[in-house]
Amino acid sequence: MFSIVIPIYNVQDYLKECLESLLCQDKLNIEVLLIDDGSTDCSSQIAQNYAHRYPHIFKYFRKENGGLSDARNYAIPFAKNEYLFFIDSDDAITKDSLAELEKIINEKHPDLLIFDYFNKWEDKSEIVHLSDQNSGFISKKDYLLMNPAAWNKIIRAEIVKSHHMYFPKGLWYEDRATTGNYINYCQSIYYLHTPLYYYRQRQNSIMKQNNYNPKMLDIITAMENFDKQVSDTYFKDEKEYLFISNLLFQNSLRLIPFMRIKEMKKCYLILKEQYPNWKKNKYFKQQSKGYKILCYLISMKCYRLSKILIDMKMKG
Repeated sequence: MFSIVIPIYNVQDYLKECLESLLCQDKLNIEVLLIDDGSTDCSSQIAQNYAHRYPHIFKYFRKENGGLSDARNYAIPFAKNEYLFFIDSDDAITKDSLAELEKIINEKHPDLLIFDYFNKWEDKSEIVHLSDQNSGFISKKDYLLMNPAAWNKIIRAEIVKSHHMYFPKGLWYEDRATTGNYINYCQSIYYLHTPLYYYRQRQNSIMKQNNYNPKMLDIITAMENFDKQVSDTYFKDEKEYLFISNLLFQNSLRLIPFMRIKEMKKCYLILKEQYPNWKKNKYFKQQSKGYKILCYLISMKCYRLSKILIDMKMKG
């Protein structure tokens, strides 16, 4: 039923936990494609060992380093089962997750299934619910407003293959540039209000940078891709809000701590030109007072005050 894709690059400290979480599932109607993206640590040996011990489950492939997107794309043509499930190699799934997913598929037959997850630190875990809704079929609008990550979704493999829905190589925020496109080809989307995935919080991850990196501006390209994929006619409010969220609010948290004013101005200008009335967006109005204040401060070029607010938020 499931073709599970695991891109691997220098994750020797976490890979065993990831692979063991697959072995302890009650039902193993799966194939696991281990894509070694040119690892230089012991990850290669670990992955090959699992493929040797459990050849009916794990299939090992090695390729030159090309990044996360390239490794995912490499695996897609090899997937033989009905549904694709992308798992990051430093993460893990809960014990009964595949049985839960299989049950829903057998009963509901969705094209796309999205589920809650745990944020996992070394000493604790925290449940993240994507919505207050109960489990069930959701609208495409609801889906667009949820976390765009590839790893908290399963999708019919044939949809991905037939419509060539590959991840842009070398781009940060590749999920934002890709998974919005799912709405154009998935007619039924099911939301499971249950956490099935452990998303590891690492200090050196793309989303948690201690220094400015020009790749942070890849979000502009990611949003350009998203913009092309999602219709203005049917999803204008949702698109507008996601431009606010990604180019203004989230970018302020990335850029303002390093006082990258020029870069912040560039991102805000894109939002302002495309959605000049963004402050009236219905989803923006529903956000917290702190969220709205920060966005207003950036729009008024109050960057130092914005930094103070962000610093207070980070310490809190």
